[in-house]
Amino acid sequence: MYYYLKRIACLCIVASCLPAFSQPSSSLVIIIDDLGNNLSLGQRAINLPGAITYGILPSTPQSQNLAAAVLNSGNDKEMIIHMPMESVYSQVDKPKTLSTHKKQFSVPEKTQTLASHQTQTVFAKNLHAALQQFPSARGLNNHQGSHLTALTDQMNWLMGELKETDLYFIDSKTTGSSVAKKAAANHGIPYLVRDVFLDHDPSPEAIDKQYRRALKIAKKKGCAVIIAHPNRNTLDYLEQQIPLLAEENIAIVSGSEAIRQQRREANERIKETLLSKAERQPDLSPSGIH
Repeated sequence: MYYYLKRIACLCIVASCLPAFSQPSSSLVIIIDDLGNNLSLGQRAINLPGAITYGILPSTPQSQNLAAAVLNSGNDKEMIIHMPMESVYSQVDKPKTLSTHKKQFSVPEKTQTLASHQTQTVFAKNLHAALQQFPSARGLNNHQGSHLTALTDQMNWLMGELKETDLYFIDSKTTGSSVAKKAAANHGIPYLVRDVFLDHDPSPEAIDKQYRRALKIAKKKGCAVIIAHPNRNTLDYLEQQIPLLAEENIAIVSGSEAIRQQRREANERIKETLLSKAERQPDLSPSGIH
């Protein structure tokens, strides 16, 4: 029995060295994407209460002003780079020209869209051109990208570059065929995956339906990730609803905090596994031998 207790004590000491875990209330990550073109709507989004995460498009007219506004806003808000990526509706036929069905249109040179026709060198160059614009960014998510995020090589290129940074990745999940989560896990990149698009249909009724769906996911899973946009209907709705989240026992957390919560939960599972294994070990102490 002495040896059994000694084994348990040693395992408890090891487990106690892992970060302490306290069961959080349900969490909601709210990401406001597509910031950078409209200063007034962008600032209104930044004025929303809580630890909201803001996805800013590179090389847009107000991107630097809004990035600075997020940085100076406090309240645990943070910004991520909303990185343009090739979609199935705008696959690149040649540099600087996109096609959607029969429609052709030019792309501003500074968008640095990541696309499937690019070599790995050009791909990395475009990514780093965007990263350099936002030194205060905490993460990156995809703008569109329904084609690119389904490509294993390109997602491995992306995660390989992010591995040289401290950035996390959020998969906007614009396609059910996305391999971004798998690539992020393979490269050890912290990641989250979008659960709900809040305003794909911008009508107030549809926004409310999606928001209620997100709350149910948060209560069931412990956390839900919403992506929304700085539209007037969306901002009207969030301004009314965010102050009521406390009544639902749900807290808004940033992308970084949601990832920390994931790690704490993983550490707790490790502790439970260690203790469970110890409890299943036979008692080999002399007094336990008959």
